[in-house]
Amino acid sequence: MVASKDPIPKICMFCQNLFEAQKSTTQYCSQKCAAKAYKVRKRQERNQEAQKENLEKLSAPIKTLQKREYISVEEAAIILGVSRWTVQRAIKQGKLESAKLLGRRIISQKSFKKFFKS
Repeated sequence: MVASKDPIPKICMFCQNLFEAQKSTTQYCSQKCAAKAYKVRKRQERNQEAQKENLEKLSAPIKTLQKREYISVEEAAIILGVSRWTVQRAIKQGKLESAKLLGRRIISQKSFKKFFKS
């Protein structure tokens, strides 16, 4: 872009100060503001990537648990995001069907999905 003959009054995108730009595409009042804005933008991008990676790490075990036909009380609690005692109460109240296998309580995916529908 070619510099104009007359300075253009603008507001800096970073510090919000009024300045006179030589070009219509200028966004920042100085190189210092441009560098700070760049750092802020890159920091936000890194934070978004880190949040996305954390979400993927947290959701991966849940996806594998949902594929299994039978799950334990602890795994059901992880999927629901509640304590295992809450799942035990649902079983005791008859809201969630379960069976005992070798001393452990297991829940079928069918009864788990039925629990969600009701």
